[in-house]
Amino acid sequence: MQDTISTYNGWSNRETWLASLWLNNDEGSYELLLKACKRRTTDFERADWLEKQLRDQLDDEAGDASMWSDLLSTAFYRINWVEVIEHNRD
Repeated sequence: MQDTISTYNGWSNRETWLASLWLNNDEGSYELLLKACKRRTTDFERADWLEKQLRDQLDDEAGDASMWSDLLSTAFYRINWVEVIEHNRD
């Protein structure tokens, strides 16, 4: 199996694209995204804040250690949160 880095639909990876897609298509998530984008900080700080909010949700919902929670966590940590903020701040 070849290990390559590729883009997805113009995003740095599929995980980042999916995160932005869901954040824009779920009312509660969208409100959280808007709140992050309106913060009077840098994009990096906005991204860090958003990631922390969603990581807390992930920790609450992922449950006990399992193959599924490990796979979900791995995908979560591949998300480029700064890219999500940059594409959604306007």
